[in-house]
Amino acid sequence: MQAFADRLTRAQLLSRTGAGVAAVALGLATAMKPGPAVFGVAALLALTGAVIRFWSAGIIAKNRELATSGPYAYVRNPLYLGSLLVAAAFLLLNGNPWYAVPAAVAWAVVYHRTIRAEEAVLAERFGEAFTAYRARVPAILPWKGRCDVPGAGVSYSLEQSVSNKEYAGTLGILAMLVLFYVYMHWVAPVPFRVTTAGVAVLILAVRVIRRGRRQARETAKETARAAAAGESPDAERTGP
Repeated sequence: MQAFADRLTRAQLLSRTGAGVAAVALGLATAMKPGPAVFGVAALLALTGAVIRFWSAGIIAKNRELATSGPYAYVRNPLYLGSLLVAAAFLLLNGNPWYAVPAAVAWAVVYHRTIRAEEAVLAERFGEAFTAYRARVPAILPWKGRCDVPGAGVSYSLEQSVSNKEYAGTLGILAMLVLFYVYMHWVAPVPFRVTTAGVAVLILAVRVIRRGRRQARETAKETARAAAAGESPDAERTGP
């Protein structure tokens, strides 16, 4: 069982991305037709989440500097706040309580565990600076308002947002809204559910295949380097 779980993990089926794509596929397969009011609220949530994520991505320099300015002066995890708003929009658009309730609980658990794990890494990397920051700024809900933290901070950079590839997520959010708008006006439930869920599963399958091929190439390169050095691959990875 553990070997099977390890294989799924290496294929990213148990990662946040893989699980997210699977959750979206299931959500599309069970989606009800949204009404205009529901669509309007969901669109507002989704676009707000997209703006927060794009803003946050232009501040953060992963693993190089502790982000405390911009949206990070309101919450420690603005990227996840944006993601939760987008997820809430998707649940509204789905409109099926048999999917929405367990999905909301599962996502809350996943984000809680992810934040705890990532903040443990930040505490180890940035020490007292992160401890002081964590004591002043809420985790994900900006209930304290702006919390200025001593330090120069970082100004927003569009180049940084692009470098962090946040444009891909923004395009995905816009595609979700267009998809449900078309569903609301012109497509019957069964064709929509079958087609969109099938496309999501196909995307996941392609991702798994590409990941497997990339890992195979990396393994082959390690084996070739070890053979050229007269060592076994295990010896190169683990050292003496």
